[in-house]
Amino acid sequence: MPSCQPDSLPQWSDFRPRIPNDERGAETAFTFHLDPSKRKLRISFDHAHSWVKPNLIDPKDAVLKKTSDRLLAHEQVHFLLSCLVVRQANMSLTEKDDLLTMLELVKLMAQRLNLQYDAATHHGQNLKMQQLWEAEVMRQFQNLRVSQVDQPENEYF
Repeated sequence: MPSCQPDSLPQWSDFRPRIPNDERGAETAFTFHLDPSKRKLRISFDHAHSWVKPNLIDPKDAVLKKTSDRLLAHEQVHFLLSCLVVRQANMSLTEKDDLLTMLELVKLMAQRLNLQYDAATHHGQNLKMQQLWEAEVMRQFQNLRVSQVDQPENEYF
């Protein structure tokens, strides 16, 4: 079982349509888990708490479509960042490590990294910074994938 569920990038069809009480267009939620039998941590996309404004799901207007695509890419990086933290933690786990302690540390690190990402990209509005973050996250995933011996071949990222 891959450390990230799903083992592909979330799409708008994975999000619930919702009109928020603020100006945000979407929110990505995920849940962290322990797999004690394999001594691994896992993360899963939380369909129940991930949402997107309904007008962004499949817009016909070209300008809104571009906005939708950029926002989806931003939300996908949120998921990837947390997956990356989980994968790195799993690679560093030893038999002596306490899984519950590691899980709490991973949650804190993922939260901090996602807040830093939003601040740096202004929630995806700063396109140059957004592109830099996307490229760096994907680079780190590729490096981690090459070095991760026990990763299933069918795992996308």
